[in-house]
Amino acid sequence: MRQQQATTVVPLPLATVETRLRDVECWPRFLQGIASIRYTSHERYLFTFADGRDHREIKMVVKLRYRDHCFVWHGIAGPTVRGSLKLTPVDDSHTAVTLVRASWPVDLRSGMAEMMMPRTATATTDLHLLERYLVKDQVPASDPPV
Repeated sequence: MRQQQATTVVPLPLATVETRLRDVECWPRFLQGIASIRYTSHERYLFTFADGRDHREIKMVVKLRYRDHCFVWHGIAGPTVRGSLKLTPVDDSHTAVTLVRASWPVDLRSGMAEMMMPRTATATTDLHLLERYLVKDQVPASDPPV
């Protein structure tokens, strides 16, 4: 099993971050290896994973645990994939975001490759992409020339 975890602080209030992340179909903008996400029914999505030449679709459940301000997801069928985005208020204008991603190899060959190849820190890169995604619309426009 490969599990990665990373945390960052974004310069936005918790409510703003949570609202933006409710649009699950936009998650491929910041989660590497996910080509697309399509809503199918209540809390059900079809994730298309792309890893080089390998493309596979996995039916997933995505839930927002309101009390914890935490989005959690896990696969229903196919290779086991799970993750979470935990939001924690730092102050009125900053939110800590912790991303956890875990996956199990699809087959023996993938498992052997995972053991022999160095692990990459995609969770850290995902959070950098998430920061860009969240704050891109929050940057005030410059004053027009007079």
